[in-house]
Amino acid sequence: MINPRKIKDIKDIFPILSIDSSIDPKFNIIVSKNADLTIAFEVALPEVFTLSSDSYNAIHDTFVKAIRVLPVGYILHKQDWYFEDMYVFNPNAERYATMDRLGIDNEQHFSERPFMTQKCYLFLTLPSADVKKRSSLNSSILKRQLVPKQVLDKATWTQFIDIVKQFTSILNNSKFLSLKTMTYEDLAGEKGYYQQYFTLNLGDNTLGDITIGDKQGTFKVGNNHTYTYSINDLQDFPQEVVSNSTYAPFSSDAHSMPLSFASPLGILLPFNHIYNQVMVIENGDALTNRLTAENKRHQSFAAISKENEASILFKDSFMTEMKVNGRKPVSVHYNILTWDKDLDIVDENRSNIAAALSDLGFTPRQSVYDAETLFWSCLGGNIAEIGLDNLSTVFVEEAVSLMTFEENYKDNPLSPYGIRLIDRFGKPIMFDPFIDGMKMNLIANRNFLIVGPSGSGKSFMTNNMMYYMLNSGFHAVIVDVGNSYKRLCQYMGGRYITFEANKPLSFNPFFFKNNSTDSETEQSIAELLISLWKSNKEAIEIAKSEETSVSNMVHYYYEHLRKLGINAPFPCFDNFYEFAKEHYTELFKQDGGREKDFDLDNFLYVLKVYYKDGTYGYLLNSRTNIDLVELPFVVFELDNIKDHPVLFPVVTIMIMTTYIRKLMTIKGHNLIKTLVIEEAWKALSKPAFAGFLLWAFKTVRKHNGAMGVVTQEIDDLVGNQFVKDAIINNADTKFLLDQRKYANRFGEVQQVFGLSDNQSMQVLSVGRTLDDSRKYREMCVLMGDHAKVYGIEVSPTFHALFTTDKTDVEQINELSQKMGSTIRGVKAFARGERIKV
Repeated sequence: MINPRKIKDIKDIFPILSIDSSIDPKFNIIVSKNADLTIAFEVALPEVFTLSSDSYNAIHDTFVKAIRVLPVGYILHKQDWYFEDMYVFNPNAERYATMDRLGIDNEQHFSERPFMTQKCYLFLTLPSADVKKRSSLNSSILKRQLVPKQVLDKATWTQFIDIVKQFTSILNNSKFLSLKTMTYEDLAGEKGYYQQYFTLNLGDNTLGDITIGDKQGTFKVGNNHTYTYSINDLQDFPQEVVSNSTYAPFSSDAHSMPLSFASPLGILLPFNHIYNQVMVIENGDALTNRLTAENKRHQSFAAISKENEASILFKDSFMTEMKVNGRKPVSVHYNILTWDKDLDIVDENRSNIAAALSDLGFTPRQSVYDAETLFWSCLGGNIAEIGLDNLSTVFVEEAVSLMTFEENYKDNPLSPYGIRLIDRFGKPIMFDPFIDGMKMNLIANRNFLIVGPSGSGKSFMTNNMMYYMLNSGFHAVIVDVGNSYKRLCQYMGGRYITFEANKPLSFNPFFFKNNSTDSETEQSIAELLISLWKSNKEAIEIAKSEETSVSNMVHYYYEHLRKLGINAPFPCFDNFYEFAKEHYTELFKQDGGREKDFDLDNFLYVLKVYYKDGTYGYLLNSRTNIDLVELPFVVFELDNIKDHPVLFPVVTIMIMTTYIRKLMTIKGHNLIKTLVIEEAWKALSKPAFAGFLLWAFKTVRKHNGAMGVVTQEIDDLVGNQFVKDAIINNADTKFLLDQRKYANRFGEVQQVFGLSDNQSMQVLSVGRTLDDSRKYREMCVLMGDHAKVYGIEVSPTFHALFTTDKTDVEQINELSQKMGSTIRGVKAFARGERIKV
């Protein structure tokens, strides 16, 4: 039975007197009952697994620089919270209103997926009295404190704010950190910091009692059992601490993935805990005098005590460092508090903390007798009660090395736009490369490149991307050569167009409603004609006069049709060809053109194969499929002509022209229109088509467009100047799947993409250590200079819809045939049904 005398009413002993913003409304000063002044901040840290070792060193140096501006006696208290959280699927959420059944099934796949939520707070405190003259035995949790009759005068408050501004300015000027001043509501609101601290819960604001436990070393906050481990004795420290260390699971011999040295006490502990990091600014002169006096006392015993001799040498060395190298001493304390309602779980947490400390080289010390006073003093604004008995003196560089500098990915799991992915801990997030990427100025265009060896999941990932884009109201056109998108197209109600010998594909790039064109649509026709005209050349040799002549010819053609009004013939290539043959010579002369400037006869001769009974007379004169521009989803399957040296590139370029027309005619805010070209893009890599592809890549960004290219062979990219100029340089987003197959040639990959060492490190970490309990793949997404690794994980039903594995596809096709529809076959496969072959 718990002794009633051990139960404290928080309201009676709460150590905070007031929160005051009268001096400066931008800063809420927390005033303790000891008259200590504190200003609190919420800190945005860099995302985990995205920083290089140099970046960690830069953050470390920035903190050291900021701490150096703090006067003697000031206290820096950094407090990192890690809460167990869970992804909650809410079927009534607005974002699911238009989502189909399979999409909702995919969302339910992640329901109750556990993940960690993190918050980082930073408190700067000006104590009313020397902290090192206080003892934790005088904690206000143990006895009532008299409120001082006079709180410090307002001049001191103003000076305090000025110091805080200097400190925060240094941190905020770093590109890695962002500090937000906490408001009164942030601190003392119903869901504010103090409410959360005394409930150890982000959501439940029901205050409970703080109960000193009967079990040694534990006390309870409400219904939560807690344990605390402390680092405050130099004898327990390892021989060396550094700003960052290698995270082995994501590292290789060639590239190491760095994390904060103290990350095993922070983001890598996957359970409820708070990591407190406390630094008190020392008086260097007073410390030198004290150490000198201590050495004099020790010297008389040095001959008979090796410990005294070692102590003298250590203190001499410490003082030399301060004097010669100008190093700043600080008194430090660190502790880790863990909690859970289940005592068995918190016991397991305790063991994991001890193991983490041991792995870092510390001697684990559980706070048995002072756990509750540490909890009390580590309340934001009350850190001055930490007490001399909980402090050790080190240099500021070593003190900062025990801080943590990373937090989990910041992608919103509930965003209405984006692709459902997971972070590297398995948390479901929505990643939006098209809208947010532009808003955040990470990219200047929406074009993308997807690269991965065979079997790495390129088409699977693209299927997943296309589903979410279409579900958000985007438009998509895909050029494929392997039937990778047939089931998705059927499910999404798209149009699936296959080239067949008895029913060849035909287009009509000349058709516009009411013959309504503008300069850009006319230019798209001109670019197409130039490519077809010059397609038999090893390299396009297009003179400016030829380019101008073709553009004028197209313009005059549509002027001619508009003049004829309702009597105008149906626009198509045949009609255009006849117009050029009958009318353009005279128009060309009227414009001052000379025969040597443009060879009309050659132009008509080369393009005659596309006229009426010519070899490809069917290709540009279609009276069907002219509604393709308005359809949200169209897939062109060109597997049957992929080896045709003429038809394959011409059909591909025709599809691109159809897409360009979609760009220019379909309007809508945030309506992204994407074209994905699988391996078919290689048909356009000959110089004859280079100009068109380059023009298309540059044109799409003006019209909310996104051109995507998918490839698997590294040799297609390395050493190909056309690919670099037309595709890589014009695609700001790159999706790089598992590249370990090319580990021995990765220098070439790094060069062709212009990867930094940090980006290379992330790319090479893809797929290196996966969680066997879940089925997923990883990819590294490069957006400008920004790089992050995500996981592609879907429900069994989505897996059946997206898979391109030959055995799976055969089974799904058999099931679909047996059950009468593709979707039934997909669902049956997802349930585990199989047909014996």
